[in-house]
Amino acid sequence: MISYDWDTHPQELGGLPFLGSIIFSVVGSFVAAYLYSNHHDRGDSEDRKLDRGAIEAVLGSLYAVWFLSLVMFVSVIKREFLHTFYDLDSASEFKRKSFLALQEDQDDLKSNILRVHPDIFKKWGEDLMKPWCLKNWRRWEQEKPAWFTDSWIDHVPKHYIPYDFRVKYKKTKGRIEERRKSISVRELLGGREER
Repeated sequence: MISYDWDTHPQELGGLPFLGSIIFSVVGSFVAAYLYSNHHDRGDSEDRKLDRGAIEAVLGSLYAVWFLSLVMFVSVIKREFLHTFYDLDSASEFKRKSFLALQEDQDDLKSNILRVHPDIFKKWGEDLMKPWCLKNWRRWEQEKPAWFTDSWIDHVPKHYIPYDFRVKYKKTKGRIEERRKSISVRELLGGREER
């Protein structure tokens, strides 16, 4: 049987809130039908109100189709993702678990989590990020992986960077030398730039 990788991601809605929104929409449609049938009065002479039996038949049919779709969906997704439809992980906790699940040599994937979500440094940086940065910084400086850019370094809190590299970056204003400042036309013609 074919199975699909399908989960609810905490960045979107995820887990219990997702399940709650589905239940709310199903129950809410019946509540709306009840309120319409019992309390809706157009106030004009023509009776254009829908029949309560017709509304209940349509809603019942929609609910049956929804339920059959749900059963089919649950039968084809991979079982390891089923928990994502009812767990309580927040987006931050999900990112933390993702970070911890990565292997020691998967720095590029870990850095991608941080590049996409720099707010992680505020949430759980001291516990997790600071030791990881301090442990691997020298190796990154030597290997210079593609993700280890000045832009990425700028997102890292300064106290997560080893002291000698902080001093180096302060002197050079970044990991690499900045380009030379632009020359004005006056300087090209032999004059001095006014300050």
